[in-house]
Amino acid sequence: MNTAVEKNKGMSPRQVQDLVRRCGDQDADALKEFFRLYSTDIYNFPLRVFHLDEDAASDFYLYAFERLKTGQRFRSFQGKSSFRTWFFTVLRNMLIDWMRTVHEVKTVERQKSDDESRNLQWIDTVADPETERQDDSSFLESFHDTLTGLSRDLQVVFRLVFLYYLDLEQEDWTYIRENSEIPVDEVVRRMAELKNDLAQRATGNQEQQDKITALYLSILELKTRRTRLLAEMETRKMDPGEGAELDRIEHLIEKKQNQRDRLIEKRKKGHFVVRAPYRFISEVLGVPEGSVSVMMSRIMDSFRMDPEIRKAILNE
Repeated sequence: MNTAVEKNKGMSPRQVQDLVRRCGDQDADALKEFFRLYSTDIYNFPLRVFHLDEDAASDFYLYAFERLKTGQRFRSFQGKSSFRTWFFTVLRNMLIDWMRTVHEVKTVERQKSDDESRNLQWIDTVADPETERQDDSSFLESFHDTLTGLSRDLQVVFRLVFLYYLDLEQEDWTYIRENSEIPVDEVVRRMAELKNDLAQRATGNQEQQDKITALYLSILELKTRRTRLLAEMETRKMDPGEGAELDRIEHLIEKKQNQRDRLIEKRKKGHFVVRAPYRFISEVLGVPEGSVSVMMSRIMDSFRMDPEIRKAILNE
């Protein structure tokens, strides 16, 4: 999805982090500036990602505005992941919350009872486990502490492998200058080219991630239709066409759930994460690709030893 968010509105990562921090402190000027910069992205998110109509986008914008202006959601951004990743995650979670709210309101408005006081309509409002995530600040803190606790060579390798998501620190550049046979300006040029390639792949991966959410919203809508139809069928003799419609809805729910399960399984295996090829790291640092692989294995073992990170991995 090509939006202005990817460019951070011409702001440096540090400026963005400072703006978000001030929003988290409920700084009125910062909140005003944030909405001036990102209101279009908030409005366009349901249009471009989930193809909702403009009326829905307007309703969602008001919903998101009311929840963002409190400042609470901004506190989860620690600057240890990209602003784009954090912002789209926040918008996606709020969109799902909003969709559930919309369905719940419709149900309350149309809810009725028969002569025996039985509810004739209801909706399953169980939260989607893939989107109901706890505050990830503790995970990010553990991730940062574990990464910075590694030796410099391992830190450099990890940040180069995930250069699409992570920035190199000053000490990393010093290490590269001292150990690479390639001039730093050439390393910077190659990194820029590689980031462009990775961005194309990341866009495709993001579409797959968004499809997981879109499938959940579709399943939720189908379940609403199913429960409504079942409730209506309780009040009168079933029409043959209604039975066929019920079967069709059940088939669609099963089909979409299977599609979603397959995508979630791919995500668990890391298919939605873009990485720099080991060949690139090998060329930059002047070490064999096999050594890069061994170093990454050591790094991942260190992450798995951290209980917070391990818990997050298992929850995935």
